[in-house]
Amino acid sequence: MQNDKQNNSHPAQRSPAYVADSLKVADTLDLRGFGRTLFRRRRMILLVTGIILLLALLITLFSKPVYRATATLQIERESTNVVGIDFLGAGDIRDTRDFYQTQFELIRSRALATRVINELKLEQKLSSTSLLGQLKAWFSSADEDSRQTALEDLLLENLTVEPVKNSRLVAVSYTSSTPEQAAEIANAVVGTFKDMNTNRRLSATTDAQAYLNKTVQETKTRLDESEQRLNQYARDHEIFQLDGQDSTTSSLALKQLSEELIKVQKQRIEQESKYEILTDTKRPLKDRTGVLEKDAPYLQALGQKLDNLKAQQEKQASATITAQIKKLENDIEIEVSAKRDSLKGEFETAKRNESLIREGIAKAKTEAMQEQDTAIAHSTLKREVATNQELYQNLQQRLKEVNIAGGVAANNIAIIDPAQIPLKKFKPKLSTNLLFGTLLGLLLGVSAAFMREFLDDTVKDINELERSTRLPVLGVMADTADATASQLATITISKPRSAIAEAFRSLRTALRFLHEDGNTPVIFVTSASPNEGKTTTASNLACAYASAGNRVLLIDADLRNPSLHKTLGIHAPNGLANYLSGAMGSRELIQNTDISNLYLLPAGNLPDDPAELLSSPHMQALLEGARRDFDQIILDGPPVLGLADALILASLSSATLLTVRAEHTRMVMLENALTRLRRSQAPLAGILLNRVDLNNGYGDDYGGYVYQAETHTSQPSTASKLIAALKKL
Repeated sequence: MQNDKQNNSHPAQRSPAYVADSLKVADTLDLRGFGRTLFRRRRMILLVTGIILLLALLITLFSKPVYRATATLQIERESTNVVGIDFLGAGDIRDTRDFYQTQFELIRSRALATRVINELKLEQKLSSTSLLGQLKAWFSSADEDSRQTALEDLLLENLTVEPVKNSRLVAVSYTSSTPEQAAEIANAVVGTFKDMNTNRRLSATTDAQAYLNKTVQETKTRLDESEQRLNQYARDHEIFQLDGQDSTTSSLALKQLSEELIKVQKQRIEQESKYEILTDTKRPLKDRTGVLEKDAPYLQALGQKLDNLKAQQEKQASATITAQIKKLENDIEIEVSAKRDSLKGEFETAKRNESLIREGIAKAKTEAMQEQDTAIAHSTLKREVATNQELYQNLQQRLKEVNIAGGVAANNIAIIDPAQIPLKKFKPKLSTNLLFGTLLGLLLGVSAAFMREFLDDTVKDINELERSTRLPVLGVMADTADATASQLATITISKPRSAIAEAFRSLRTALRFLHEDGNTPVIFVTSASPNEGKTTTASNLACAYASAGNRVLLIDADLRNPSLHKTLGIHAPNGLANYLSGAMGSRELIQNTDISNLYLLPAGNLPDDPAELLSSPHMQALLEGARRDFDQIILDGPPVLGLADALILASLSSATLLTVRAEHTRMVMLENALTRLRRSQAPLAGILLNRVDLNNGYGDDYGGYVYQAETHTSQPSTASKLIAALKKL
């Protein structure tokens, strides 16, 4: 028992270092994993792609040919300005995208579709190019309104409006199963659209004419009323035109008095100036008489005579000339005094007149201030009349322009190329459909492959298996679906250069490293669930040890469903169950096999309670005795889940080997089995990945050094190949 404890502790001592390495997960995207998934599911991808490609081919071959006719329109943002007059209702065309999108929607409008259907009488001739449209038309044939709506939907369904890039051209296409109908409907659509656009513009011009006529009459009425109010107000307040300006009695009187005041002030200033000069006796007589020369010709003559006498005196002085000069100067003084007195009277009169005029002006200003409100009201009436006149004239001019434009059928739509009858079918196109089917099939196939991979939680990847179980994968066994169970049980001996034989020899070497203490190891081979290859593993591992010269005891400890005696071809009615029950001894139950150094202890008769027998002291005594007589002991036990037998056998062994079938064992079941084994402190040695298809990408890190498998003489049937291929999808 001490040796057992040492053997049991040996694997546990090696596991932590391995666990540290196996739990390392790559931080980067695992592109190799994606590639492996695609490679493993290549059959599914190819099958889905082939099905989709076949469907595309059948649909293409059996589909009804469809033809497309295309007409080209030129749509200008503004209509042609034929008469140099802008059309009403042109709208805001600053946003080109909105304008052209509006035109496209008008072409696809139900109103246009209705007119085309009625014009061409398409009630019975219109057909849909899609199955959905045909069903919709068929189900809507009962109700008249529904039928009309269905016909419109059918027409619009096959109508396509596409702008020509970098131009103002628009391609209007119609698709139909009849080439003549496609061209006819395409031409009808563009023609109807052009006519509707022209009618809409003419309708807008007619509406504008009616509106302008009504507005002109209303404006004329308002103008007449405003003129009547202006004239009546002028008569009531005595306002009249003077030099093109409006005047009142007070304003006219103020104007006249102002002019008279200016004249009187000027006259007074002149008279006052002359009076001051005449009064100044210090001035020379000639200067004083100079201001009166124009008004007093007599003084002018006396002055001229005085100048002549003074000239003579300078030439010839005489008393007579001096006396004459003296006399003339006295006469001039007398005349100046008379003029001065006369100017004083005139001067005083001018002052009085000026004062009177100023009083009149003050009175006129007072009256003008009172008439200011009247003038403001009059100006308001004049502005109203002017505004009405201007509006009336503008509307009259606009009405004349619209009347001229109404006779010109200008349009911003032009048909560049009418639709021609198509000579070639538009669809279906075989090359396009096959290419699309291939791409769709690949997409669906890859999606199905990754979905299958995502939903499939079976063991597929070695690295993921090691990370999840924290146990090393000690070997990878290739799948041999063309061999029987009896052939597989001894394939290590019968085909020593096969991939399976080499894999079991590698497993034997890996297990030897776990038992270096010299004690005879007891290896327990089990699995999480049935049909995972534990019996084949146990027999081939025993053969591998036996071929190396070791005395090997193979014990069939599966007391519920034993199979080793069948696979090895040994008839043994008695066995382990008989020994554990105390009926027979162990030595007489151990059978020789056809393989040298390999001995078998079969299960014997099936007991009612295998767990109780396995946990009895007889089982420990059997193993103790076997360790003395054999170099290697291998236990083939039942599955872990659902049974206590495996846990008992694991506790009695020095190493437990867990077999896992690739693409069969679920990770949940495997983790549950490991949890039960670890709770029972089973000495877990590692995992054997069984029945691996190396061509699928499993065991890439292990399968590179195995020998090539030998060719089997027996060939699998076609049905088995098909079933195997379906399983691998």
